[in-house]
Amino acid sequence: MPLIETKDKQAPGASSTRTHDPAVHRFHVWSSTFWQFLRYCLVGAANTVIDLLALNILLWRFPTNNVQVLVVYNSIAYISGAVSSFFLNKYWTFRRKQRTTSREVVRFAISLSLEILYSNGLVWLAGKALQPLIANTTLWGNASKLVAVAVGAVLSYTCMRFWTFASRSHDRPKKRGTVHQTAIGSASIPASSTMEHAHHSVENERGR
Repeated sequence: MPLIETKDKQAPGASSTRTHDPAVHRFHVWSSTFWQFLRYCLVGAANTVIDLLALNILLWRFPTNNVQVLVVYNSIAYISGAVSSFFLNKYWTFRRKQRTTSREVVRFAISLSLEILYSNGLVWLAGKALQPLIANTTLWGNASKLVAVAVGAVLSYTCMRFWTFASRSHDRPKKRGTVHQTAIGSASIPASSTMEHAHHSVENERGR
């Protein structure tokens, strides 16, 4: 009776694929994060235009060189771009296609409140530092605002990326488990077929 070899043969490229999988995964993660941050910057640029437009309207209508008043103007201008920021970041930057949930709204409101606080703090510090250097109230207000925008962009992205629109990870193991089970099932079919074929071969040999 011929010996039946049942040992699985490893595919030639299997080991190399396993070796390169972590590297490919890391590249995909970094690439995805880069393009996501780029989209966030584009949305931020649009919101900054709205923000600065509102601030300049206030400075034009009610000129001031008082830092406290500038902080109030900054709060109003910042809120004016908040709604567009929420929807553009949700549906375009972070690709969240589901309906807006109360969880997201509450988190965005908390995030926005924190952003206004640190933006006002940065505007206040920049306004104090630039006030002796810039006499024009409009130029002084815009320069202080731009300093706050530059520092706040990174902080705002981090808050939205890892908290407001953070992915829920409890669905991921299920998907991986499904793929793993499918792979095991597909791999077991040829194995069972091989054993059945071997059994028939043995029976034929005995019949002879």
